[in-house]
Amino acid sequence: MSAATNPAGLPPSPLALDEVGISLGGAAVLRSVSLDLRPGELLALVGPNGSGKTTLLRSALGLLPVASGRIRLLGDDPAQLSPRERSRRAAWLPQEERPSEDFSVGHFVAMGRYPHLGSYGQEGEADRRSVDRALEEAGLTALRDRGVLTLSGGERQRARYARALAQQAPLLFLDEPTTHLDIGFQIELMRQHSAFRSAAPGRAVVAALHDLNLACRFADRIAWLSHGRLVAIGSPGDTATAERVFQVFGVEATVDHRGKEVFVLPPKARAPPPSPGGGRRVHVVCGGGSGRTILAQLLEAGHRVSAGALNLLDSDQEFCQEANIPAAVGAPFSELTEQVRAENRRLSEEAEIVVVAPFAIGPGNLTNLEDLFGLPTKRDVLLVGGPPAPARDFCAGRGQSAYDRLKGEGARELPAGVGVLSVIDRRSGTPASPSADLPAAQ
Repeated sequence: MSAATNPAGLPPSPLALDEVGISLGGAAVLRSVSLDLRPGELLALVGPNGSGKTTLLRSALGLLPVASGRIRLLGDDPAQLSPRERSRRAAWLPQEERPSEDFSVGHFVAMGRYPHLGSYGQEGEADRRSVDRALEEAGLTALRDRGVLTLSGGERQRARYARALAQQAPLLFLDEPTTHLDIGFQIELMRQHSAFRSAAPGRAVVAALHDLNLACRFADRIAWLSHGRLVAIGSPGDTATAERVFQVFGVEATVDHRGKEVFVLPPKARAPPPSPGGGRRVHVVCGGGSGRTILAQLLEAGHRVSAGALNLLDSDQEFCQEANIPAAVGAPFSELTEQVRAENRRLSEEAEIVVVAPFAIGPGNLTNLEDLFGLPTKRDVLLVGGPPAPARDFCAGRGQSAYDRLKGEGARELPAGVGVLSVIDRRSGTPASPSADLPAAQ
């Protein structure tokens, strides 16, 4: 019996793939993938980059042609449905989306009603009630008249979620919804998407996830993809094993089963050997992938690098693991403990230079900034340019306040286009005078 066939007595699958193959540019991207989405479940798609997660989601929406096999979206071939009908059946949140205009939040959320509007596109009372409920559930009622481009990153994510709620589709497809987000906001976002299922009977979610621990915590089942093939599908407790992680990701990890909870823990990094050229001692405060390039450049330039504080399996933590960079690391899905914060403060105080990457600031890592208070009077503290702090602040302005205090104490914000290496003497092994080699703040 194929995956698209349901045993007698069970409700039909909201989404069914039967031996589906997809080719892009002449290369096979999905190979004979069969799976069923069960009514009311959250199915996580996990696998390394290029494993076929996004392709599976896009093909399920009828956005990519099927080379072999068949797909059924609530019983029909999605490629044969009109865009309006597909939107009635599934809400789609891609990896990246930036509104083209500064619509009000209320108008942006009301766009989710498009598939339900009549031929003249006029909103009715039912549409307005749906938007009101969506704004309330997403906690955005007070921001209804704000421009969507003025929202913080977290608020804009909630606006996208509210638009999906207003759409009232029974299915929600998510493509890496937590990429580059602080661990605290990742959890909040996943809780919202998990709650999507309880808003109406039979609703289901398919989410391509980067973080295995998020998948293990929130998914009912996990579909493990590797090189376009479905390696396994089942509950986290049944399928998340050290052997499976190595098979799919090529990483030797410890999988810890604690009752119903499953944690994937990589082996600890060894301390790197001293740099032959000495270099400067640089501590990088980062998270969510914001520090990866900075850390790599510093290592290549011969500096002695540390990082933190990070949560386990954060993408920056994974890079530190691979590169044997000492880091202060805490447990996944948790606020940083005092022990982890103390280790991070120690690394910061022992460094000659502290670099603050443009990370997303949430409740789980705001302490990374607060623990630097007072340090700019004793060390060079560089604030790397990136998206403005308000756009990365998921703490109701507390992140921006912390940035302002650090700058008031002497931390220097690098102007746009000025890299970290341009203000660090690569050859000197002695500390520079505070801010002596930095360009003037702008």
